[in-house]
Amino acid sequence: MPHLTPEPNEGGPLVVNGQLAAHSPADELLERLDDPTVAASLSVVLEHADLLAVLVVALDGFLRRGDTIMEGVADGVRDLRQASGPGVSSLSGIDVQGLMSSATTLSGGVVAATPTLHALLTSTLVTDPRAAKAIALLGDAVVEGADAASAIKAGPTGVFGLLRVLKDENVSRGLNLLIEIVRSLGRRLA
Repeated sequence: MPHLTPEPNEGGPLVVNGQLAAHSPADELLERLDDPTVAASLSVVLEHADLLAVLVVALDGFLRRGDTIMEGVADGVRDLRQASGPGVSSLSGIDVQGLMSSATTLSGGVVAATPTLHALLTSTLVTDPRAAKAIALLGDAVVEGADAASAIKAGPTGVFGLLRVLKDENVSRGLNLLIEIVRSLGRRLA
């Protein structure tokens, strides 16, 4: 079997037994697959290939039929406007052209956001149930904390007031969670 070694200039022709050989696209693909980050990313994509296929087909169908969908929405709004009956008069102020323009802008935004949506869908934020549970926990705590804070006229004042609050078992657990999140974030930023 011949030994392939790349020329010193990266991306240049290959040398096979001392003779120049053409650098094919297959060679470039094999070089990229040797990169561990590319291989890991490809593995994640392959694990979620079924989901990606469904999303691509749905997005493609939406984009191909976007004009038809927008026309259907606009026709529906026009029909509602022309209908007579209670509660319909409030629809007379709908700007159909503005609605279609907004929908067109939104669909363009979805196309532009596709790489970000892909990264989000393949992240542990979506695939790990623990992440969803942590986000739900945080959301509940934010709502409960906002309600409690609005019921209290003033929070702890001064350093000693803060030190007294730190003795609270719930505050200690919450701070521990925040500290560990910040520690993990720092590791990922390094």
